[in-house]
Amino acid sequence: MGLAIAPSNSSANQIERIKLQDSIRDQVAACSAHTSGYVDPMLLMSEARLRDNARRFIASMPRVRPHFAVKANPHPDVLRIFKEEGTCFEIASIAEIDAMKLLNVSMDTVFYSNPIKSPASVKHAAAAGIIWYVVDTPEEVEKIASIKPDAKLYLRIDVSNEGSVWPLSGKFGASPKGAAAVVEKAAELNMPINGITFHVGSQCININNWVDGIRAAKQAFESLEAHGWTPELLNIGGGYPVQFSETDPSIEEIGEIINQELDTIPLSIQVMGEPGRFLAGSGGCLLTQIIGMATRDQKRWLFLDTGFYGGLMEVAEKFPSTIVSQRTGAVATWALAGPTCDSIDVLGDHELPSNIEVDDVIFMPNMGAYCTTCACDFNGFPVPNIVMVD
Repeated sequence: MGLAIAPSNSSANQIERIKLQDSIRDQVAACSAHTSGYVDPMLLMSEARLRDNARRFIASMPRVRPHFAVKANPHPDVLRIFKEEGTCFEIASIAEIDAMKLLNVSMDTVFYSNPIKSPASVKHAAAAGIIWYVVDTPEEVEKIASIKPDAKLYLRIDVSNEGSVWPLSGKFGASPKGAAAVVEKAAELNMPINGITFHVGSQCININNWVDGIRAAKQAFESLEAHGWTPELLNIGGGYPVQFSETDPSIEEIGEIINQELDTIPLSIQVMGEPGRFLAGSGGCLLTQIIGMATRDQKRWLFLDTGFYGGLMEVAEKFPSTIVSQRTGAVATWALAGPTCDSIDVLGDHELPSNIEVDDVIFMPNMGAYCTTCACDFNGFPVPNIVMVD
């Protein structure tokens, strides 16, 4: 099947482009056996790819202890594989805490990185043995102090999200003024802050964001030390991208720059990261089927058996994606849409073969993160089933 990836004049980019082509072909090939007798959408997760992603991350940044962002894909087999590969975990809810208990992980290595936590979830986390909790507001410090006064706190600071496909700044992260207020409240309540964290934004292709974040964290450490607290933790967050284009940085390129910056961080400080999309994304390929075609004036539409509500929210929001047909030949512009009766269930315009037909199966590689975990059965259409392969 044909894969249209724009050529590049750079030999280095050409090498990356070939790697991307091979990756897509491998993902599609691994799914091909499941097209026969197709019934409902499914997300095929490759154990080999998940393990390889974990090993690449660890090799690229030896000093950064990986904590998989469970929200990216909380499937039990995915969590088991990452545990076996030596990753720790980052959680955001009671359900994710319970997943850690079922996985039988050491809870002192589980970090609660949701800046806003319900009182019930803090109590649940404390009872489970979780020690580290993020804060970015004085109110959150007060909440945790009233429930778990011996908690270890780490402060999330705001950093640039420029160059990320899905910015996260604004909702979370303390400004310099806000950070000062958090530190003041923590001192008032005798709740030491022993760590700093930041998030560069999801699918970040601007490596400088990590550099700036680490430098900002070093300045924040000085504020902690001024209050008599010992910095113990630097959490450089998530944002590590799946490569959709040959110009997207590889984890090795990101690691090279981060490692240089980490040389300035004392060895007494534990460094961790929260990879989610990088670890799980390229491990999953979504299979979906064309259930209908329509012509509305001059516009041609293709309707899939899954859509915005079935795990393709990011595609609807113009997140980078690759869509592969079983057919080849001349391409045409098609408007893609999901099966529900909601007008929000539209996935934008995409180039696909003009000879495509109803019942054709479509492959969507690099969908292992934030797909099924963002899906629901609205209108009675099923969430894609996760199937582990190889």
